[in-house]
Amino acid sequence: MDPPRTWRRDLTGFVFPSRVPTGGRPRGAADDRYSVVSVRRSGGGGKWWKAVVRVLEVVWFTVVFVVEFVLRIMWVSDRRMLVSDDAGVELWPRKLAMARFRLEDMKVVKSAVANATINDVLFGIISAGLFKYLDHRSPNGKKGIAFPTIHSIFLIELKCGFGINQELSNLIKGNLGLRWGNKFGILLLPVHYRRSSGDPLEYLRKAKSMIGRKKKSLEAHFSYIIGDIVMTYLGARIASLLNYRIICNTSFTIMNELGPREEIAVMGNPITYVRVNSSSLPHALTIHMVSYAGRADMQILVVKDIIPDPDFLAKCFEDALPEHVGYAI
Repeated sequence: MDPPRTWRRDLTGFVFPSRVPTGGRPRGAADDRYSVVSVRRSGGGGKWWKAVVRVLEVVWFTVVFVVEFVLRIMWVSDRRMLVSDDAGVELWPRKLAMARFRLEDMKVVKSAVANATINDVLFGIISAGLFKYLDHRSPNGKKGIAFPTIHSIFLIELKCGFGINQELSNLIKGNLGLRWGNKFGILLLPVHYRRSSGDPLEYLRKAKSMIGRKKKSLEAHFSYIIGDIVMTYLGARIASLLNYRIICNTSFTIMNELGPREEIAVMGNPITYVRVNSSSLPHALTIHMVSYAGRADMQILVVKDIIPDPDFLAKCFEDALPEHVGYAI
């Protein structure tokens, strides 16, 4: 099935969130630019055999996840559930809801599990909230049943430090070696249902373990390289078809952007919030989260004929964080 024209889009448009803060500065400051959280990978020492083990892990996990990625493009798909999409769903009417979180609460939860990240916490919250919603929507006789594993698409920026986290003055000056636009890769993140054990941090531990294996692979780089090759030599139509198929064979989309730590102003006008969203994807559920000035806003876009109560879904996500905090303290 060919992707509809309304779904095709240029991903370089996602550079917009990066450019907004670049023109701003902290509120009340004359010349200082905004500051963001800079994520850098620390160099690791160790014996040679540790390096060999790391290389073998990269090779193994890359092969496993790339094979899964190719199968998803070809025919493997998630089982139908209450949040599953249907044919032509990208053209159906949408509804928007929002969940709000405090970054301090997310950091408290992160500290409860060794080496966890904010992305791990986010995915744990989404897993807990989503299955709470599915359990609520299930018929009375089927509440508490084990749901099948579903897969999400997580868009990841491959330009180290780009997006909203990079100082763009070098790009504005036209320095060689840098270019506008984004290099988005795709990670397929499975969401596993867990029966309530009284400890919501189990969702976080499961998410951390799964995402840790994904980080050791080159799945995201493979997805970008394949898409770039197909776009270059076979054209946009075939590239759109591949993207369309892998989205149709998964259940929902997640994107997370890390924004400025303090409030900023553009031309003297204070920025109250920064939010990002996308539409016309062949998913019944898309989730975008952007952090800004100690808060994180999660935009939840749904197909209203499939998920008629997005506000309740947003509440399930919001309630999941205090539950995690209660066990983390």
